[in-house]
Amino acid sequence: MKIVHLSDIHVWRYTWNLRHLLGRRALGMMELLMGRARRFRLDRLAAVVDRVAGLEPDHIVITGDLTTTALPSEFREAARLLAPLLTDPARVSIVPGNHDRTTGRSFRSRRFEGTFGAFMPALTFPWLRRLDSDTAILGLDPTRTRFSPRGRLPVDQLVAAQAMTSNPDTRSKILIVACHYPVAAPVRYQRELFHKRLDNDQAVRSWLAGIGPHLYCCGHVHAAWAFQPPSLPNQICLNAGAPLMRDPTGLRLPGFLEIQLEGDAVTVIHQAWTGAEWKAVPMLQNVCLATIDETVSATKHQAG
Repeated sequence: MKIVHLSDIHVWRYTWNLRHLLGRRALGMMELLMGRARRFRLDRLAAVVDRVAGLEPDHIVITGDLTTTALPSEFREAARLLAPLLTDPARVSIVPGNHDRTTGRSFRSRRFEGTFGAFMPALTFPWLRRLDSDTAILGLDPTRTRFSPRGRLPVDQLVAAQAMTSNPDTRSKILIVACHYPVAAPVRYQRELFHKRLDNDQAVRSWLAGIGPHLYCCGHVHAAWAFQPPSLPNQICLNAGAPLMRDPTGLRLPGFLEIQLEGDAVTVIHQAWTGAEWKAVPMLQNVCLATIDETVSATKHQAG
């Protein structure tokens, strides 16, 4: 099975409507005027869509921040620009990011669900979607409306997720957790994540540590990575980065992840835009989830 993981597309639109320029959205508009619009090149989204379509994925996972300030016009434009990838709701799974819930009004009106609800098996979180007999996606939503990039997974969501992942009737051989917020990051990005983390990340990590081997697809920090967190040795943490971001340093190449699942083996490729061409950069090669499970079991046995 081939899965494409996208995140942090950040479709943006200017607005001069004073009714819209209140609270957190005003800060978002200031960010656009001060340079975010130059850093996220919407003119490149068609090329990203073409690249994704050319890979012919079996499923597409988008882990939030499709918009920038949650304007209705941003949601409409995101849906329009991504339309070639959204032809079959059964083959696309989308969860929201904090920018998709920027204002209380967008949160209360469920603007995200109104636009992208067809790409979730349920309109409430958490939800579980089976891709085949062995593979399932668990969708989470820790976003909230406040003047902070930090989130919090509600207690009722955490309890429900615990039930879904502990029940042998719903637990899949390969579990993909889709959540905008990382719970771990490579050393280079740990400081950045600290300032935009989940407030209850300890509780979430404690739950994830006990669910067995899994893939954790996230975004939020605009950098692509694929690694096994030392604190979560049963997790392969995957961040897709930001496909439209302009990075003159070359340290955070924009793009997305191509995930190949063959039995227990996981291969991850960063489809990166160098500024001149697409480059397929291997990040993980044939990592065996069963081996991860054995490593965790051995660690628990030694600890006991």
